[in-house]
This record gives sequence, C-alpha cells and structure tokens, in this order.
Amino acid sequence: MPRSRKPYTLSGALTLLVIGLALLAPSLFHLASDHSAHEAAIAGLICSGLALLQLAELFRRSRTLPTQEVMRLAEARHGLLTLSETATALDIDPDLALRTLQALSKKGIASQRWTELRKNLWEFPDYMTLPIPQSIELAKSHGGRLSLSDLVSSGHSTQTARDTLTTLTEKGLAQPDPASPQSTLIITTQ
Repeated sequence: MPRSRKPYTLSGALTLLVIGLALLAPSLFHLASDHSAHEAAIAGLICSGLALLQLAELFRRSRTLPTQEVMRLAEARHGLLTLSETATALDIDPDLALRTLQALSKKGIASQRWTELRKNLWEFPDYMTLPIPQSIELAKSHGGRLSLSDLVSSGHSTQTARDTLTTLTEKGLAQPDPASPQSTLIITTQ
C-alpha cells in the first residue's frame, strides 16, 4: 500500500516563511506611523506561523517510520523483502526503508538474511510460519482482543494458536489482558 504524498513540501514551507518574514520585517519599522504596516505585520505573523507549523509537521513525518506498512508488505510477500522493493512498493526513500527495517530488527520482528547479504534480503520469520497478520486482523474485529479460542475457532491448530500468542507477546505486538481469566491478549499495534 503506497504512502500518500505529503501535503506539505519543504520548498512550500520555506517559501511561505520567506513571504511571512518579508511582510513582517519592513512593517516593524513603520508600525507606529502607518495602519497598512500594522496589517502587513499581522499578515507576516500569520504566514510565518503557518510556515513554522508546516515545517514542524514535515519534521514529525520525517521521524515517523512506516513500520505498519512494511509489516503489511512483508505479509503480502510471504515474509521476504528486499530493501529496494520495500522502498519502491511504499514509495519512500531507501534510507527511510532501511531505518524502518532496522527498527523492526531491533524489536525482533525482522532480521537480515546474511546468506543473501548482496541482495539485502530481510526476512520476517514469524510471518512465514505463524498467522501473525491474520491474528492482528482478527483481534481488530474483536475490539483489539485476541484469545486462544479465537484462533482455534478460525481454523488454526491449538499449538499454532499458542505459538502465535506467545510470539505476539514476545515481539511487543500484544500484551496480556489482565481482566481476562483465559489467555487473552490486547493487541498493541494498529
């Protein structure tokens, strides 16, 4: 699923900031003598404020990693991704794709296949052997909770259901539901 284009661009925000400062600077010197200078100062403050908000949003988005999108892509590709296909499929910068894969590696969700280092191949072993994505979707349909019986009733063996619940907990994708007497998890990833 490709990421949507950013509504703000760096050049647009900087242009707005320059316009705001251009309106604001001269009006500061003529503030007391001219009513139009006062209006220009207000317009300059508004433009500068909007530009700063856009710059803050651009910075926030640059720090946000598309982990959910990468995990969905891993599911669609049966647990194997290359860096280049991740960047291409999600329409993101390769550096952002690499940082996201490395963050998922630190969480124990993905690992780089060293035998395929030249291809820069990353594997999601749990996605190859366990119904992780289906379990997350099933939990979403049950208000964010997932139990052993939910997985078994959806057609998985008891052992697969147990392994899935254990893996979801170990990888930080879910946490035990303290209010439930049976083994029920609350999914923490959305």
